[in-house]
Amino acid sequence: MKTENNKNSVIALDVGGSSVKSGLVKSDGLVDFVCHTPINSQASKEKVLRVFIEIIQTYLPKVNPNEFLGIAIGFPGPFDYENGLCLIRGQSKYDNLYQVNIRDELSKLLDFKKPILFCNDAKAAITGEANYGAGQDFYRVLGITLGTGLGAGFIVNGVSVHEGQGIPPSAELFPLIFNGKRADDLFSTRGLIERFKKRGLYYDNVAEVTKEIKRGDTFLMKVFREFGEDLGQFLRPFVYDFTADVLIVLGGISNALDYFRSKLEAQLDIPVHPGKIQNAALLGVAKLFYYE
Repeated sequence: MKTENNKNSVIALDVGGSSVKSGLVKSDGLVDFVCHTPINSQASKEKVLRVFIEIIQTYLPKVNPNEFLGIAIGFPGPFDYENGLCLIRGQSKYDNLYQVNIRDELSKLLDFKKPILFCNDAKAAITGEANYGAGQDFYRVLGITLGTGLGAGFIVNGVSVHEGQGIPPSAELFPLIFNGKRADDLFSTRGLIERFKKRGLYYDNVAEVTKEIKRGDTFLMKVFREFGEDLGQFLRPFVYDFTADVLIVLGGISNALDYFRSKLEAQLDIPVHPGKIQNAALLGVAKLFYYE
């Protein structure tokens, strides 16, 4: 159901490994009081939850109780989003929240009676772009995030879908195999850096590579083009079967999209756009309250 009251508001959190972005999201797409809060994701359960609580408590006085729908949280996986249960371990972040029901903990500690809903952080950003940014003029959107890993979202008429033609199990691309390797190991920052290492080129991050390209190093462009061609070949069956109208690319590597977009588009025969709004994840996770 889509809400019709454009005054409704949601407290939205986008939880990352080192900081939490938050804001008060209105149902008309406005985001107020955006804040970035540092967090030690390897701290104890109590300390991590305390950061979440303090963030939420800064917004509660700002809402009108009659128009406040609840709290929406974008969280990295693995995570049981329906039940609010964190399943992260061995990722050097939030290990102490493993098997913790964050919804129950926050509801109890805040004495909070309204709903607390959860969504994958990558899907939240893609949903935000599909509704308010680069994908808002398209009906069927395939979005990916290229960063520490490969995230994905399949959007139909602004709503994230998780099953159907062309949609892999759980709507996730990262565990799938391409050329004998997991997609997550190929189409991520570490995967791209590894491509350069194999050519005897050592970089710590993608930003260093793009600086060299801007200085005129054309060999580096070749590596990006190969990356784009492989990514396109991997995505092509999903684009065709899902009948996507556009591919949206988010994440750190999207800042270098100009260096591999042409090869990517050639494989897909649909337009490829980078994200274009700053608060995509907050807007996307808040959509949990506006569509069901």
